[in-house]
Amino acid sequence: MRAWSSSLWRDVPFGAIQLAIFEGLKTYIINSPDIVVDVDTLLAEALFGATGGAIGAFLTTPTDVVTIRILTQGTGVDEACDEQACTLPVGFVGMAKEVYAQSGAMGFLQGARARTLYWAPAIGIFLSCYCSIRQAAVTSSLFG
Repeated sequence: MRAWSSSLWRDVPFGAIQLAIFEGLKTYIINSPDIVVDVDTLLAEALFGATGGAIGAFLTTPTDVVTIRILTQGTGVDEACDEQACTLPVGFVGMAKEVYAQSGAMGFLQGARARTLYWAPAIGIFLSCYCSIRQAAVTSSLFG
């Protein structure tokens, strides 16, 4: 529950970016007379999805760093205490300040490569499968 707001700051923009890029690429290619690509193929949708997933993952890495640090910090009960003092858990702003104090601006990009390489194929697979299932449902008149 303590990382709820930071998860929203990470996940909502991530979803919006990936979908906007996915749909934007499809629309751009459809409206470009010089580009002849069937945007509704499984491969095209996978590539558009992977592109959106990669860009979205990279751009939301800073909020992912803060969220993960909030989730892995001590609770202020046992694991955050030593013989000299206890540290209380901090929220989004406090953790962002802590990341910056410890690592500078580059600290917000820790894990960017791994996050990007994980989410690019995952979103490519997800969106291509979603579009294929949606198209099958539409052509089968499942939606009325």
